[in-house]
Amino acid sequence: MAVIELLKEKKADFFVLQSGGVNFSYATKFKSSSTMFYLIGVDGTDLLLLPEMELGRALRESRVKEIASFEKLGYEEKLKELKSPRKAIAEILVERLKEGRAKKVLIPTDFPAFLAFELQKHFEVEAVENPFLKLRAVKRADEIEKIRQNCLILLRSFDKLYRKLRSKKPMNCDSARSFLEKELFFQGLIAEDTICSSGKLSADPHELGKGKIEDHLLVDVFPRNLRTGYYADFTRTILIRKNPEIEEMLKAVIEAKKKAISMLKEGVNGKDVHNAVKDCLKSHGFETKAGEGFIHSTGHGVGLEVHEEPRIGDVDAELKSGMVVTVEPGLYYRKIGGVRVEDLILIRKNDCEVLTPYESFLALYNP
Repeated sequence: MAVIELLKEKKADFFVLQSGGVNFSYATKFKSSSTMFYLIGVDGTDLLLLPEMELGRALRESRVKEIASFEKLGYEEKLKELKSPRKAIAEILVERLKEGRAKKVLIPTDFPAFLAFELQKHFEVEAVENPFLKLRAVKRADEIEKIRQNCLILLRSFDKLYRKLRSKKPMNCDSARSFLEKELFFQGLIAEDTICSSGKLSADPHELGKGKIEDHLLVDVFPRNLRTGYYADFTRTILIRKNPEIEEMLKAVIEAKKKAISMLKEGVNGKDVHNAVKDCLKSHGFETKAGEGFIHSTGHGVGLEVHEEPRIGDVDAELKSGMVVTVEPGLYYRKIGGVRVEDLILIRKNDCEVLTPYESFLALYNP
């Protein structure tokens, strides 16, 4: 187990993870808004500390070997003595670690400061990158299937939007966003901050868009499944009216996307993919300088978060079978606007699979 290997490497006794965020639910297979702690010991200890009201559900749903409630460990008595819920819980946590003869404890970098200071009174404490971030990068078969189902729903919903635009029914950026997000919601996916951007505003990659749809519409949607918690991610640029500059940019971006996808398989360095995308766009005459051109990374992992490991950009990142990543080259010029195309890709041993198979070049006129 990667956590135990990390403990051995750091010569530590326990890794402590507090609830809040997807790493905790991934590690324990248990979701709750309550304050809880997950303790992993170098000796194989696997302990979940939580409120009594969550005990029954945790026993049914979580994957943790040992589960104990704060109440059974003396929470009420400690609360009367210490007059502080946080201090009472901190004391229980310290007692459990001492019971395990801990001398050094690892915590993730986002661990609450109050609790970190309390632990430092009793143990050597070191903040480390959460090991579950790396574990989450390679998806299990069941995770891949959840993401695949999200992609199917996403493509059906996007296709409805595209057909509505083709029908020439009046729409603006705001109504396009609302239409797409409602379609996704009806099928169990929640999409927030969906980008439906047009005109020169689209030169900002994260501009949500507003008002009239001009010569093109950039649609970037990244919905989360309400039941499973997993995301999907997808972008298309739709040409509405003839604009030679936008059309030329889009064709270059599509070619760059194809080049990147052709390289993806286990063992490939994501940095090499990113450099190939940059070279492809440059070969079409699109330079990147002064904050214009191809101004972001080529892609990123997708799973329980819409941005997670690995990063496909200017840093080394070895791709592994089971990773799910985006490929999303784009071009952005303030006097023209921006275009981007994005697919979600499953890395396999000898090749890859496009999880969002949809036409890349979309135009409402005959090019």
